[in-house]
Amino acid sequence: MEGDDTGWLDEFFDDWAKNVYVVDSTSAHLTVPKNKGREAMPFLTYIIDRYDTLPKVSIFIHSLRYQWHNEDPMYDGVPVLKRLRLKHVAERGFVALRCSWTMGCPAEISPLNPSDGKDDRSQNEAAYAGVFRHLFPGEPVPEKVGAHCSSQFAVSAARIQARPRRQYENIRNWLLETNLDDQISGRVIEYMWHIIFGMDAIDCQDAGECFCQTFGLCNLTCTKEACEKRYILPQYAKMPKGWPDVGPGTSGWPEKGWAD
Repeated sequence: MEGDDTGWLDEFFDDWAKNVYVVDSTSAHLTVPKNKGREAMPFLTYIIDRYDTLPKVSIFIHSLRYQWHNEDPMYDGVPVLKRLRLKHVAERGFVALRCSWTMGCPAEISPLNPSDGKDDRSQNEAAYAGVFRHLFPGEPVPEKVGAHCSSQFAVSAARIQARPRRQYENIRNWLLETNLDDQISGRVIEYMWHIIFGMDAIDCQDAGECFCQTFGLCNLTCTKEACEKRYILPQYAKMPKGWPDVGPGTSGWPEKGWAD
């Protein structure tokens, strides 16, 4: 969004090429046809724009440094990106920037047996199969879908280009034309990215293996679903203003140094 502070990217990753899409400004250097579908619109637009000139690895992230879903004890995006092993991304093809199973794993959606609730998750589940059939005719709708939340991932150029540019254009056109609320359309695509890029419908790697291979953190104490001192699911999905100088230790947010 216009006004989001993305200066942290230049501060910590000055030697990385960056494509910062501003979804609510038609005069921005990089923008989108319409601000719809949450992060799916700029992600798809980048793929379409850069399809023939993709780097070996592309990293797709939200704009802000601190976000509740960042896989870091203080929700900081900087160590997440600094630790990311690009060689592993190139070898595996696709990695989520999360390893904990909280939110999304082992199975977030049952497209063929959706619940009839009115909450966002239920509406997302109810819409999933129809959207999948529309976007990927001839591909079987998965019985279960599981993947790490929250639409931040890295993917190789080879995996992106395994599908033709036209297919990404079709997905974006659907996003532009759908009557689904952004909250729903964006979440439907959120749980399709891993499938789009060639992974199984359930892509929930063992947490310890994931932390080691993806981030080089190989001596953690882990269960299959999580590793100690890596992530606490907060009570709120909006970071306190002024975080991390303001907010730690209040309203359920972790204390500074809790993972030391």
